[in-house]
Amino acid sequence: MRAVIRTATRDDLPSLRALFARANDAPYALDVVAEEKCFGEGIAGAPVTRIYGDFEGAAVTCGKWLRVLVVDRDARRRGIGSALVADSNASVIFAEPGNYFVPGVFAEDEGTRAFFAQRGFIEKAWTWNVHSGAAPASGAGISRDLGGRSGRRSTVLEFIEQHFGKIWRFECSRALGIVTSEENGALTGFAAYEANNRGLGVFGPTGVVKSMRGRGIGRELLLQALAELHALGYERAIIPWTDALDFYRKSCGAEPAHQFVALVSAP
Repeated sequence: MRAVIRTATRDDLPSLRALFARANDAPYALDVVAEEKCFGEGIAGAPVTRIYGDFEGAAVTCGKWLRVLVVDRDARRRGIGSALVADSNASVIFAEPGNYFVPGVFAEDEGTRAFFAQRGFIEKAWTWNVHSGAAPASGAGISRDLGGRSGRRSTVLEFIEQHFGKIWRFECSRALGIVTSEENGALTGFAAYEANNRGLGVFGPTGVVKSMRGRGIGRELLLQALAELHALGYERAIIPWTDALDFYRKSCGAEPAHQFVALVSAP
């Protein structure tokens, strides 16, 4: 009898979290962010989480993006992953702007890359996650906006959308905190933290308006946000989805940790 693929409800979360813990091949703890990934909205709206059989596998999609795909290690090579991918109708693998677990397939995971290639997906873009340790806060010209409790969150989000687009506004609207820079009362830059994958210690997004770049503002924002993550108990910060390796190395000693490749369905 063919196994049933069904849509998950929040009652399934404990079993999904257990599946994620035992079946995840990515270099970060997927079970920690299970609720956010299975039920947290993306820029395309609410995600759909589909479960194969008795939790032998699961897939999360949001619009055209496949956000998560896992198959229990004891149930692999039985067509479960293929069935879930076909059921999803996704055209982009993992690299979902605004609510991603990882910005693509882990480059060292040659098996997963081959799996998607065999199903008509092509490798399109490469990027890095870098890791940084704790950093002291200089605080020069930087203000804190933790969780919007200062009452400035809406103003900051409008600034982010104006200068950096709707996707970053969406992502930052979910952030635990945002630090900002100003000159003469006008916002000049921001850095969010714990916006994506809350519980893993993630930095970003971050940006400085074009007219103010080259003055060290980005570095000050970075250091303050890293200090906030350290104050939350994180010894390591994840700086995801970036090619600015030299900037992060020089600014806070961050080093490349993991490379990822985004895959899209062939035209």
